[in-house]
Amino acid sequence: YDVTVTTNDQLLVADFDHHCIYTFTLDGNYVSKFATRGPGRGQLRGPYSLTTDLCGFILVAEVGNHRVSIFNKDGKFVHCFGSRGSDDGKFKGPCGIALSPTGNIYVSDTNNKRVQIFSTY
Repeated sequence: YDVTVTTNDQLLVADFDHHCIYTFTLDGNYVSKFATRGPGRGQLRGPYSLTTDLCGFILVAEVGNHRVSIFNKDGKFVHCFGSRGSDDGKFKGPCGIALSPTGNIYVSDTNNKRVQIFSTY
């Protein structure tokens, strides 16, 4: 449901229904797809929002897995954080993600009715 442009001028599209991320050129030509449906490391369930940092890492807010997954610029899984819950660092349906110029990560934690801020990942 979301789209962002990478530092190397590629278009990333989060496909909520197919649980993956598509990569296109800025002209709209298909390049690749990464991730599959599931709860495992590197798998996605309901990717809703995504952004990239200045190093090219791709951060994906997943509604279904209640976490943020991080991939490198080639779509290889690096790390994830968060799980289902309402304590700090846990999510219930994260639907938005953004990065500040200083590198803070802002995650809209929809069903907990809050925005959580993380300084590192």
